Amino acid sequence: MKIVVLKFGGTSVGSISRIKKVANIIKGYSKKYKVIVLSSAMSGTTNRLIRLSKEISKNFADHEYDTLVSAGEQISCSLLSGQLIENGIKSRSWLGWQIPIFTSGRHKYSRISYINKKQIM
Repeated sequence: MKIVVLKFGGTSVGSISRIKKVANIIKGYSKKYKVIVLSSAMSGTTNRLIRLSKEISKNFADHEYDTLVSAGEQISCSLLSGQLIENGIKSRSWLGWQIPIFTSGRHKYSRISYINKKQIM
């Protein structure tokens, strides 16, 4: 079976009703393909988290910034996965370290250098 990768931006997953619509789109694709889904944080979440970091410090640590802003994606991915399971579709959300995804470069500015696809497949 072929694999399709679907990416949904923040507006697409911006509310529970939109997450349910996205889950239905994914369900349609899952009838013909193995589906891998990437999701942004719910609209406005990342900007809110960045504002909070600036309230804490003008020099918020880069490694903590990475952890903070990734929280938004973790939330939307978990909610979407929960809805897919509710719809009878096998689903699991993953954190980068669980796959794992390896990066190079400094925090906040790093780039993906390798993705171990074994767990995903």
